[in-house]
Amino acid sequence: MSGRPRTVGGHLVRWTVDTVGVLLALSAGTFALVLLARGDPATVLAATRAGRPATPEQVEAVRSELGLDAPAPVRYLRWLADASTGDFGLSLRTNLPIGPEIADRLAVTAGLVAGSVVVAVVVGMTAGVAGAVAGRGPLRGILRIGALLATSVPAFWLSYLMVLLLALRWQLVPTSGMAGPATWVMPMAVLGLPAAGVLSRVVAVTLREAIDRSYVLAALARGSGPMSVVLRDGLPNAAGPILSVTGVIIGGLLVGTVVVEQIFGWPGLGAYFVHAAAARDVPALQASALVLGGGFILANRLADVVQVLVDPRARSGVG
Repeated sequence: MSGRPRTVGGHLVRWTVDTVGVLLALSAGTFALVLLARGDPATVLAATRAGRPATPEQVEAVRSELGLDAPAPVRYLRWLADASTGDFGLSLRTNLPIGPEIADRLAVTAGLVAGSVVVAVVVGMTAGVAGAVAGRGPLRGILRIGALLATSVPAFWLSYLMVLLLALRWQLVPTSGMAGPATWVMPMAVLGLPAAGVLSRVVAVTLREAIDRSYVLAALARGSGPMSVVLRDGLPNAAGPILSVTGVIIGGLLVGTVVVEQIFGWPGLGAYFVHAAAARDVPALQASALVLGGGFILANRLADVVQVLVDPRARSGVG
């Protein structure tokens, strides 16, 4: 029935079903794209094992071992069944199990994303609140231009600029690696600052809309300070759009690690994906693409769930 309020449980069930469906579609798309890519995994693995170009007999033996002689739908179902248990097979580059290596690298990537989220939230919320309470003047214009620049600069260019200035010229931080807090500054800033630009604009716009409502204007008329009104009345009412955008930002940060980890030498899942693609390591490429894409989807879904929990108005809708 249109407009009928939904319970939190109803939302969770619906989103769980939707998420499973999207993840299945993602797995099928990942399998199909890798299947269409150039290169034969059996030839690569046979040559790796032989230490020289493999003979046709060796290639066929590996093809049979990997199950590559089966039809594509059968191979997909087998791969999906194994992947659902965390078994992604063996890497063609290292001949080692992919699952444990992805788990180790995912922990590195999760730490990088978490630090970048802190940068994005602290900088973005501060700039957004300042832009919302600032009157028409230079400060609002500076914050708007700063957010535009932060979101427009490519990650690779910002990375090299930071390396040139912070690491080489001023020698404040190491150029690469993850040996300690000093090495976290540049990669987390490169990921977090563009996200902060997006978040700051969303916060500023939604807060201005909240501040223009009658009950907020009444509170200001009673003598409440602008900042207290923003924190007490504005932010709770603007939480829905802010949380929704935050979920997209977290998913984008996860995908952005593909570039940043490679530049700064972090041994995370993003760098693993790049190395697998360069070596045509099909099983590792499938696994890392599925995990990165799944992380993006789950980040958005979790943001939707949190939005419903903190904003009861989101529990009603169409359908």
